[in-house]
Amino acid sequence: MKLRIGVVGGGLVAQAMHLHFLAHMSDRFELVALADPSAAVRDALKRLYDLEAIYPDHEQLLDGTTLDALVICSPAQTHAAATLAALERGLHVFVEKPMCITLADADGIVEAQRETGKVVQVGYMKRFDRAWERMLEGMPESAESLRYIRVVVHDPEFGPYFGPGEIVHGSDIPADVLEVGREQMRAQVREAVGADSQAVITAFEGAFLGSMVHDVNLVHGLLERLGEPLPAEVIDGDWWNEGQAVTGSVRLANGSRWDSAWIQLLDVYEYRESVSFYFAEEVHSLAFPSPWLKQSPTVYEASRARDGARVVESFESYEESFARELAHFHDCVVNGVESRTPPEQARLDIDVLTQMFVKASSSE
Repeated sequence: MKLRIGVVGGGLVAQAMHLHFLAHMSDRFELVALADPSAAVRDALKRLYDLEAIYPDHEQLLDGTTLDALVICSPAQTHAAATLAALERGLHVFVEKPMCITLADADGIVEAQRETGKVVQVGYMKRFDRAWERMLEGMPESAESLRYIRVVVHDPEFGPYFGPGEIVHGSDIPADVLEVGREQMRAQVREAVGADSQAVITAFEGAFLGSMVHDVNLVHGLLERLGEPLPAEVIDGDWWNEGQAVTGSVRLANGSRWDSAWIQLLDVYEYRESVSFYFAEEVHSLAFPSPWLKQSPTVYEASRARDGARVVESFESYEESFARELAHFHDCVVNGVESRTPPEQARLDIDVLTQMFVKASSSE
């Protein structure tokens, strides 16, 4: 069964990943319509993907098109409204991370999904990386011997990965639409953490919820597999450099610690992301490439002592996790497969990241 798909938001992740894979997975999806406030963006993407219709916002798209599902790639402050509107109309939803900004909106989405019975899948593509799956299978049976978790990401964003003209940018968005979006962002960040300066927005919405959320989610999945009670206790958080560097720390049930850091380094053309689980007798780690590099493998390594020597298992796959998560979404809708990244999971991630930010603010 093909799903008729509408896409909300024609920005970077939509152009670089989702539209590309939706169009190429034509046995599963029929890419029908797009909403974006930029006429230049929506006109260019209509031509490129031969879309039936284009609209300036999600409400007009939902009113004007017959769909089975909605893929939401618009700015984070619009996610909750678009998700709830789609569920009200009986559609399934794939929504990019973060699912939303406030815990109240997260609760609203969780409740609406339960009431409608429709699929809501959050765009955590790292949960569909085959190296992550291999680590999930390869770790010990429990967290009893877990000693430490370390996550470090430094990120040049998209600068090194796209040439001029590869991504269509919309400089023609109406001023009133931009101002409404800015006010929505300020209001939601203020509701979430009690402040709304530009540095706070950059740190909380951009760094914690927009970037560190990926690693919090994948670590939560690994901890769940180990039987670790979640949520674990958030013990620290910090941010600096106008919100372009953030850290957070968690205490696990056996007393061990999990530290995460995300640093934006726009002038260093290098992306590095490492996730390491240190057990008493083995170490399991993931090294991710930039998400903008298609078919570039994540490397999983498991290191153990054996027969007086160090034995290392290494695994990498060239399957693209962005494609695999969309195939999973199709299976959830058509075949009733349980969603791997449901809204309850995203709610947990948002809660932990909010606590990290509040810890940072309370320590100032």
